Amino acid sequence: MAIRQRLIPEREILAAIVELADDGFCSRRELFALFRGRGERTLQRSVARAARHGLVLERRGPDGRSYLALTSEGWELLRG
Repeated sequence: MAIRQRLIPEREILAAIVELADDGFCSRRELFALFRGRGERTLQRSVARAARHGLVLERRGPDGRSYLALTSEGWELLRG
């Protein structure tokens, strides 16, 4: 039986996106590279949770890849 890893805190996800793209979009691949060793499934679940809470916006680019950016609510949480 596999041990379930703890999700990455939303503030860490938001800070990493800002580090990569400031107020723009970063690729999901770039974000995953920052969290190497944390487990891809854990990172997927953490990003999905932040998106469900309205903190992260995920869009597909013309190249078919996923890109992430902070919403205004995400900025408020990060600053507060």
